[in-house]
Amino acid sequence: MSFIDTHNHCTWGIDDGIQTLEECKALFQMAKEDGIDTIIATPHFIPGRQQWNEVSQMADRMLETRDLAHTFGIAYYSGSELFLNEDYLEMIEKEWFYPLANSHYVLCEFNVREKLQDTTQVEDRLYELIIRGYTPIVAHVERYFHAKLDIERVQEWINMGCKIQVNRTSLLGDHGRTIQKNAYQLFKNGMVHIVASDAHRANGHRICRLSDAYQWIQKNVGQEAADLVLHINPEHILKNEPLENMTKPESNRRFWKGRE
Repeated sequence: MSFIDTHNHCTWGIDDGIQTLEECKALFQMAKEDGIDTIIATPHFIPGRQQWNEVSQMADRMLETRDLAHTFGIAYYSGSELFLNEDYLEMIEKEWFYPLANSHYVLCEFNVREKLQDTTQVEDRLYELIIRGYTPIVAHVERYFHAKLDIERVQEWINMGCKIQVNRTSLLGDHGRTIQKNAYQLFKNGMVHIVASDAHRANGHRICRLSDAYQWIQKNVGQEAADLVLHINPEHILKNEPLENMTKPESNRRFWKGRE
């Protein structure tokens, strides 16, 4: 099984991800050894902070990184992680961001350090993308809920037309027990469309690896779900096709014991 990583900060020197050319090379080597043959690069695009000259420079660096990825036998596509902050409308209206692999899917995020207390603010910002013909993929949903996952609210996003992405590191417990439990609950409720690395480093926890997440999902949720969130749906993004919903796991699977 080859993997497609749809959330990755591998483009060096343009955000808080990979910083140097050598580190970028190390990341691509790691990806190749792990079976990742396709990466959609998603540098942070932050409305109100980046102007067109910076966006243009980022685009040039992404082209350089694409050529480098090809030397490792890795297909590289442009994308972005769009921060839906209070200045989001300007960047959306001027189209100063990259949909994933030139599709209608847009990876978007909110501030993981703040509680999503304003009920309408988040939904309004997602809606502005939807009415412009984009499908938001909400990045690392499990990280926004600091006490307990709000299943009803996540379901509301899905009902709006949004898709849900979970980080590999969350599944493996690298962000703590609460976030790990949130990720478990998303799988338990059949609400996950994509799992990605969100790689920021060439060593440590936030690396470009997906095989361990694949094995976890295969063991605890099932083969069908593992294939869906790490290959089938990512491939649908590359082809600009509708994403498939995962089948809700049986409630009596051994994995769920002790996770409530």
